[in-house]
Amino acid sequence: MSNPMEERLAEALAEFEETRAKLSEAGAAASRISATVMSRDRTVEATVGAQGQLTNLRFPSTRYRTMPPAQLASVLMSTIAAARSQAAGQLADVYRPFGPIPGMSPTAEGGFQELDWDELFAPMREAGLPTPPVRAPRAASSGALLDELVEDEDEDAAGDLRDGTAGR
Repeated sequence: MSNPMEERLAEALAEFEETRAKLSEAGAAASRISATVMSRDRTVEATVGAQGQLTNLRFPSTRYRTMPPAQLASVLMSTIAAARSQAAGQLADVYRPFGPIPGMSPTAEGGFQELDWDELFAPMREAGLPTPPVRAPRAASSGALLDELVEDEDEDAAGDLRDGTAGR
């Protein structure tokens, strides 16, 4: 007769290996995600990958040439956003069996919404575990590059305060 602790450990290890295999399959499926959306006026077709990255942009007709720039920009942005939302929905479907994914929302523009860090860290705080400080959410930006630039400025300013070079 084997030790009950060894049996529980073997069961847990088997469950872990099964979950790891399923996650590996889900990762492979996620890497193949692609969503293509045609604009309502059939001027633009946008394709995005699993992370919302634009992988193809097509103009099925020459109608875009006569559109005012603001109208073309609006059609492009809304078509890309719709494709991103579809891709986020597909990604959520792939990972849904593993539980909720914080921040992912097929109904939010671009497929993601602002995370509520207080809510996310609440179980850790309740368990008495240390949690990182939570910053107030920033206003949504228009893109990742702007986010990177703003983060760099914040880091530079913090460094200036630490080393005494602020304002020089």
